[in-house]
Amino acid sequence: MNWLTLIVLPGAGIALLVLLARWLGFNAQPKLASAAEAGTIAHDALMGFQADAVALAADARAALVAGRDGRIALVRPHGDRWIVRVANGAHVDRAGDTLTVTIAEPMFQPVALQLDDAASWAARMEARL
Repeated sequence: MNWLTLIVLPGAGIALLVLLARWLGFNAQPKLASAAEAGTIAHDALMGFQADAVALAADARAALVAGRDGRIALVRPHGDRWIVRVANGAHVDRAGDTLTVTIAEPMFQPVALQLDDAASWAARMEARL
């Protein structure tokens, strides 16, 4: 066998598998169907959490959920599932209608949410410190 066969064919096979996985939808991140779904996800993930208000991001890929007990939950995708973190005490940056929430957790990347009422949610999160 020559070097072309040893390098090109495995590379082409890997590229074909990657394209097949993308075509089948294995790289798709989930979207929230509604604000109620975000509230349900937060309720299921956090013990004793009852949703009071929900802010769904414009792209439906994340949400902030305020609980009756004062906690604010951040719901975002992780692979094909949802991950929920309490966002009280998180660092919040607001630029227009976009909130960037940074939680003090090393493996949890900052989340940008485009919200209609970003100013009120930023104030709500700052008040909960």
